[in-house]
Amino acid sequence: MDALWSDILDQPCALRAALAATRTAEGLPRARDLCRAAPRILLTGMGASYFATYPAFLRLLASGAPVARLEAGELLHQAPGALDQGTAVIAVSQSGRSAEVVRLLEARGRATIIGVTNDPTSPLATTAEVSIPLSVGPEGAGVATKTFTGSLLWLDLLLADGGGAGWPEAIDALEHVLRTSGQWLPGLRAALGMTEHVWFLGRGALLATACAAGLMFKEAAGLHGEGLSTPQFRHGPLELAGPGRSALVLVSPGPLGRLDLDLAGEMAAAGMGVAAIHAAGSPPDPVQGVHSLHWPSLPAQPAVLAAAVQCLAHAAALRLPREPGTFSRIGKVTTRE
Repeated sequence: MDALWSDILDQPCALRAALAATRTAEGLPRARDLCRAAPRILLTGMGASYFATYPAFLRLLASGAPVARLEAGELLHQAPGALDQGTAVIAVSQSGRSAEVVRLLEARGRATIIGVTNDPTSPLATTAEVSIPLSVGPEGAGVATKTFTGSLLWLDLLLADGGGAGWPEAIDALEHVLRTSGQWLPGLRAALGMTEHVWFLGRGALLATACAAGLMFKEAAGLHGEGLSTPQFRHGPLELAGPGRSALVLVSPGPLGRLDLDLAGEMAAAGMGVAAIHAAGSPPDPVQGVHSLHWPSLPAQPAVLAAAVQCLAHAAALRLPREPGTFSRIGKVTTRE
């Protein structure tokens, strides 16, 4: 078993361990207090860690909290004034050693840093005012899998008072997706065709999964994967729809799902290989040319659908003349700007 597949399969166990750790995490209550008292909250990170902050950003916006979100490289050089007194900066970095995050720690001014990282010995963990450990164990591959889903878990619990409500069920659902991958993955692969250009589309919290999927396809499968919001795809990229390209649509729960499926149908009509994943709710009406994967009893949660796209990325990576999840030009930790 290669390291990437091992990391993917380890997620249910790793997330249950992380969920158990949240009950005794000393930094979690303090971080919540800092966020409540702060005049402004700023979410930052790079790569998959940054994508994982989007559901938390939406949650904070919906609550009326004063919140901003900017990747660490842009924050460091384009908006250093945001690091003023009173700002609570939630910095997410699986390694805690990314170049931009380390520089941010040095240039933070009077901001309060809440670090979310998987390495308790990293600069982020040891220098932040509050450190929150992901507690998902080390990843053997270079690609973020359980650190992405673990970041989703910790950020959700940091900003909610429910004590992890819904996460036991979500982890069970994620485990089901992995356990049954042999049943649904071949059809999904066939529908997409593993073309050189793959779009991953979602909206709301599912946009985090779509963006992480695009990055994972580049890193693990050597394919041009791009994550976009479903509505953003209409504003230009739809012009590229046609044979030799494919798209996976993560269908939103509720009425917005109809808009997602309408777009999927248009892409299929243009000759693209298109698949749609639905979770929760009743099955939608079939859309001509769109391969539909429906999990009626599973929550439409970013971490659950992340398991599906990780399986897909691993399957695509097996076509390469290298072990899935290994890099030839970069490393797991980006140590230079």
